[in-house]
Amino acid sequence: MSQPPPGSLGAPFVGEAFKFLKDPFSFTLSRTKQHGAIWKTKILSDVTVFFAGPKAFSFFMDPENFTRENGSPKFMQELLHPDAVPFLDGDKHKTRKRLLLAAFTDQVMDGYLPGVFAVIKRFLDRWVTDGEKAVAGDLSQLGFDVADYLFAASDPATSNVDGANDFTIMNKGTFAPPINLPFTAYGKAIKARDRLRAYLKEQVANKDGKGTALGVLKEARGPNGESLTARELEIELLHFFFAAHGGLTAAFAWILTVLGEHPELAAKLRAEANAKLPAGAAPTLVQTRALELARAASREVLRAYPIAPVTFIGVAKKDLELDGYAIRAGWKGAGAIWATLQDGTTFADPTSYKGDRLGDAAHAGLPESAFVPQGGGPPDGHRCAGEALIQLVMPAFFGWFTRNYDLSYPQQDSSPGGGGLGPLPKGGVRVKITKRS
Repeated sequence: MSQPPPGSLGAPFVGEAFKFLKDPFSFTLSRTKQHGAIWKTKILSDVTVFFAGPKAFSFFMDPENFTRENGSPKFMQELLHPDAVPFLDGDKHKTRKRLLLAAFTDQVMDGYLPGVFAVIKRFLDRWVTDGEKAVAGDLSQLGFDVADYLFAASDPATSNVDGANDFTIMNKGTFAPPINLPFTAYGKAIKARDRLRAYLKEQVANKDGKGTALGVLKEARGPNGESLTARELEIELLHFFFAAHGGLTAAFAWILTVLGEHPELAAKLRAEANAKLPAGAAPTLVQTRALELARAASREVLRAYPIAPVTFIGVAKKDLELDGYAIRAGWKGAGAIWATLQDGTTFADPTSYKGDRLGDAAHAGLPESAFVPQGGGPPDGHRCAGEALIQLVMPAFFGWFTRNYDLSYPQQDSSPGGGGLGPLPKGGVRVKITKRS
């Protein structure tokens, strides 16, 4: 006879929401270790079942089992917009997602790389001049500036400091108690979101976006002539900023950490880059695809370090059963991304970073839904639309950086800070960067 999944429902009404919001990585990983691959909690008024490991994660991602409509908490929908693609399902989701994926084809992403690396080089040149310093704060601005160039067609030669500050405020509100008052983190996040919406509205109206994702999305057409309205563009661009900023910032931080902590890997990456990349220039897509070790090292960064804790939340479409556990229709569910990437039955010694662990052959041999840093399922489902972009930019950065720069990494605390989306190393990523002769 089936039984409910194990777990605690916490306090009346709020459940375990505050524990989850404070540090969703530690919360979901510790509960998975305690209860196994399927467990429940309560987040605000909703019973929510988490699914970890390849089998359970695939079960959650199956659209026959869960829908994303009305899944995520209202406060999250309010921040990003209830009509954003993570909260849609059915034909509307398929039509919107097909248009959004136009911004992440090989052909158009190749054209993004010069602008992306113009932003990166601007920061690297300053770090070379500054000498040894903690760059975590700069990395947050760097992540925002790359997203700003891609999705709002900003000038890659300048930093949008006000926009980055607003985005930091908005992100803090995402993992704070959802109390909308002027002095609360959530209330401040709503005001920051409004300023960002106004900025994006202006960029959509006044920029053609040529050479950027904004331009591609403006021109995107579906098989029956469907296109994104200005309003839909504004909604999805904010969602893309939210997804890209934290992911890019954390990816750059952990790449620098890996290069500092694993000099033997850095030497191998440099040898590969020396053989396959020209000095100075931004890598092309074809050149980046030739960097096999950099690609493996990038996948392992996404697996070994906390970047995204969980998927967006869904709702069980009917009474379900998995491994003897009953999930009632209407219960909420989520894929436990971090706990799945740290699954010791799939990845031996999962807490250790092993740069060559996920080479092309090993990656291809993994079970379905084992490597899910941007979620699972098909690209036109609820997998992150920008997955292809970050998995291109990361090996390109590994190669370009080791080809053109040296890094000194003094002893420091590189354990992840707590909470949020993409927590950075506690030591602040203190580095000294010099140009290679």
